[in-house]
This record gives sequence, structure tokens and C-alpha cells, in this order.
Amino acid sequence: MKKISILFILVILCSCGAVNRQIMGNTEKDLIKQVSIETGCSSEKIIIIEKIKNFGNATYALDVCGKRVVYKQVGSVFMTALEADKIMKKG
Repeated sequence: MKKISILFILVILCSCGAVNRQIMGNTEKDLIKQVSIETGCSSEKIIIIEKIKNFGNATYALDVCGKRVVYKQVGSVFMTALEADKIMKKG
């Protein structure tokens, strides 16, 4: 029973968004780099306005060259909120 409890705790810790971000290396710098590539906006002109982090995912509101854009992190992947919502509706 003790082994099952320890295994259960390890599974919960590994699925935690903060732990996932540390292990997988997904950081806000990675988000800004991705947004810069996708939008053609210099990373110096991208500012994180607001962020909400949950278990295994996060939502970021960004100022991208003067335009407000929302990105979501699902697991270890960053995508626009519109893309994330489409995927969730299909599933």
C-alpha cells in the first residue's frame, strides 16, 4: 500500500504544470520567442500583460507590437487561444 501511495504522489507531482514547465524547459522566454516567429514581431516588442497558470496549462495575454494576443499553454505546447479552443472542441 505504501508503494502505491508513493507512486500516486509522484504521478501527481509530475503532472503538475510547474514541474512540467521546469522539466520540459517551457518558459515565458520560449513563449515570447515562438510568438515573435509566428507574428514577425521583434521579441523586444512583446510584453506579457497577464498570466494565469493552472495544473498542466497556462493562459497568457500579450502585447505583440501594440496588438493584444492570447496564447495558451497546453502541456508543453504553446498555441493561440483560438487554436487551443478548436482542438478542445474536437476532442
